[in-house]
Formats: sequence, C-alpha cells, structure tokens
Amino acid sequence: MGLFIAVVPVLVTLLLLAFSRIPAAIPPLLGTISAAIIALWYFHAPVESLIAAWNDTFWTLIKVLAIIGGGVLLSGVMDRTGSQRRLAGWLSAGGPGVASALLMAHGVVPFLETVTGFGVSVLIGLPLLLSFGFTPYRAALLTLLGLMIGPWGSMGPGTLIAADAAGAPLTDMGLVSGWMNLIPFVVSGVATAIIAGNGYTATNIPRRRKIFWVVVGAGSGVVLWGLTMTANLLLGTPVAGAVATLVMVVLWLLYIRRGRLTPGPGRSLVPYLILLAGTIIGQVLYRSIDLGVLGEIISSPALWSTTAALTALTFMSMKPEDSQALPKATLQMWWAVAIPTALYVLLGVMMAGGGLADEIAGSLAELGSVYLFLMPFVAGLSGYITASGTGANAMFGATQVSAAQGLGVSPLWTMGLQNSAAGWAIIAGPARIELAYRMAHVYQRDDTPGPAVSRGSLLKVLLPIVLFSLVLWGVVAVIFLPMTG
Repeated sequence: MGLFIAVVPVLVTLLLLAFSRIPAAIPPLLGTISAAIIALWYFHAPVESLIAAWNDTFWTLIKVLAIIGGGVLLSGVMDRTGSQRRLAGWLSAGGPGVASALLMAHGVVPFLETVTGFGVSVLIGLPLLLSFGFTPYRAALLTLLGLMIGPWGSMGPGTLIAADAAGAPLTDMGLVSGWMNLIPFVVSGVATAIIAGNGYTATNIPRRRKIFWVVVGAGSGVVLWGLTMTANLLLGTPVAGAVATLVMVVLWLLYIRRGRLTPGPGRSLVPYLILLAGTIIGQVLYRSIDLGVLGEIISSPALWSTTAALTALTFMSMKPEDSQALPKATLQMWWAVAIPTALYVLLGVMMAGGGLADEIAGSLAELGSVYLFLMPFVAGLSGYITASGTGANAMFGATQVSAAQGLGVSPLWTMGLQNSAAGWAIIAGPARIELAYRMAHVYQRDDTPGPAVSRGSLLKVLLPIVLFSLVLWGVVAVIFLPMTG
C-alpha cells in the first residue's frame, strides 16, 4: 500500500499535464503540495525533515532561477540582434539536414550542457536549430535528444555523488557511467537522424535511405562514446564530456563545411565564448580554491550568460522597438520557464525529504533478483522527477547501493547504471519538456509544416525512446550485473 501512496504525487502531476490549458506551474505545484501532505499524514515524516530538505535546496533553487534568467536574456539578445541567425548560417551551411542535426545533438547542445547545465543548453541550442530551418516541433525534439550527456552535465557533480554513494574513485565512476551511457549515445544518434531526415525529405522515403540515417546516427553515437571514454581516462571525469563534444563539433563542422571553417561567424560568436570561457574558468577556480560565496558566484553560468548578454549589447545593433521590448519579453519568458522548473525541483525535494522516494525504491528492492531488471526504471523515475542527475543520485543513490549489496552485485556498476539512466530520463521529464515547449511554441505558425509543437507531441516521441532504453538497460542489468559481484 505504501508504494501506491508514495507515487500519488507523480500521478497527480502527470494527470494534470494532460490538460494543456492548465497553467504550467499548476501540475508541479499541486504535485509538491500532495507530496508534502502524504509525507506528513501517511508516512509521519517529521516537519523538521521537510524543512531541512527545503533549506538544503533553497540556494540550489535560487541558482536555477538565476541561470535560467541569464540564459533567457542571452537568447533574447542574440535573437533580436540577428547574431543567432548569422551563427546558425555558419553552423548549418547545408541547411536543416541530418548532418546539421547531429552537429547540434551530438556536439553543440551537449557541449553547452557539460559546461552550464540546468537547461541553458535548451535556451541556446533550440533557437539555433530554429535558425537552421527546423520546425519548432523538430527543433524541440532534437534539442532534448542532445541532453544525453547527463553524467558529465555541469562538469559532473552528479557523477561525484554517484561515486561517493558507491565508495569508488571519481574516474572509475566516470568510466563505468561511460560504458552504460553507450545506449543513450547510440539511441539519441539514431533518433536524431530519423527525425531530422523526416523533417526535410518528402513523405515517401526509401527504406535504404532510412537505414543509411540509422547507420550514420549510430556511428556518430559510437564516435562520441569513444571520445568520451578516452577523455575520461586521460583527462578526468569533470572535463571528459566537454572535450568529447567539442571534438564532435569540430568533426561535424569540417564535414558540413567541406573542410573549411572560414569565413567564420565573426562577432556573433563572442557572447557564447564569454559564456563558455567564463563558466569553465569559474568552475576550475571553484574546484581548486575555497572562495566561499564568491566561488559559487563566479562558477555559475548565470553570471556569465548575463555578462555575455550585456557585452553583446555594447557592440551589436538592435532596432529601437526590439530594445524597448527586450526587458518585458525576457521577464515574461523567465516567469513562464523558471517557475515551473523550480517547482519540479521542489517536487523531487519533497519526495526525497518526506520519505516517499525511499518507500518507492525500497518496496521495489524487496522483489529480490527481479529488481535487477527494475533498477534502470527506478533510476529513470528519479531523473524524470528531479530533472537533475545530481538530485536523482542524491534521491536514490543510497537505496540503489543497498539493493546492490543485498543482491551481491557491484555498487560501482549499479551506480553507473543509476547515473546514466537518470540523466537520460530527464529528456522526457516534465521540467525539460516544459522548457523546450515554452521556447519553441512562440515560433509555431498556422502554416508551419508537420506536427505542431506541444507538451503532448514531444512526450509522445521522447517517452517511448526513454522506455526502450530503460528496457535495454534492464536486460544488461540482468545479464551483466551478477558477474560484477
């Protein structure tokens, strides 16, 4: 009975999401309230536990709100100055094709995710895909598929938590997570190629061409996986994802532009370079030197995306009407995107702090060896709820390790599975879908070809992809994990 009661907040949230006319903040808000009520009433969680969970997450929520605000501002500035279109023209010399989609999904978007995280990659990557010529629906899907770099997002704090839970070195956890992440790398590549191909090709597509797209997408995923594993081994886990995806950007650009990267996009690239260089340097200083609150500030993408946007305004021209509309439009977009995202984070906090998450995982772990198959689904649920690899591993890490020890399998490999599956499931979670939908739907027109972008249309594609991947992980867990004990 406890298991069914514990999942009620998730079911409430999903049920409300089915009603498109309900304001975006209502489903996670009511889900969070129901989680708190159930925690206090049914599980008799001390009020102090919920307050402690809130206090532990308060500054994280502030950081998320600030990061989204900076990302929205930068995106608005780059769009209204025309710099976004110029950069997109350089990146997608061949138009909205399979190659340019893989450049974004296996290069630009995951690179941004490894450096910034918290959805900034969606705020920047999705408008670029729109500028390539992809429809809002396909641009949203392709951007979300680019978030398969989960274990290395934001320089890998989630992987560090996974390593601590398993009692393993960070590099080992990075390598094990890399082995497990081969599934998202390949699946995202195949899905990206097929979605991009259907987006610019006639309705009647020869089977041979579809097979070619599948091979190209899978090959791109395997190359990205090999680069990530190599970088993890040689350079360490925190920078492995950034290095691998940056190399993928160069490789796909060389292919798209026939080996020539010049002439470049000029000054249009400067704001993005400020964002990336500032965040990377700030992260390095934060990890190397104890700077207290100053370290938190200089390592946050919020500072550098805002700096990049303000810098761009000093040397990029904008029409007077755009200058007047920018502050209001930025605030409206921030409110529409940031508040629901913060509430989804809070939903995960209430479920973890109130004992609901432990009840779900603990009940399933009692199934014995059957739980091996269910491990990735538990991991996926944690990523789906929290929209954060760090939050997901903090939520279910201890339970997964305890179950692994009880079943006689390796905690290291179990947490590698948890780390990878949680990161991949985020793409179908309501927080990221809401973010992508909010960015894309304003570009939807009555005459836009193909399906219209909506929360439901995105979930209809992404959820089966994630579930298919979780089944593959389940098979791997049943066959392989018993060998690791």
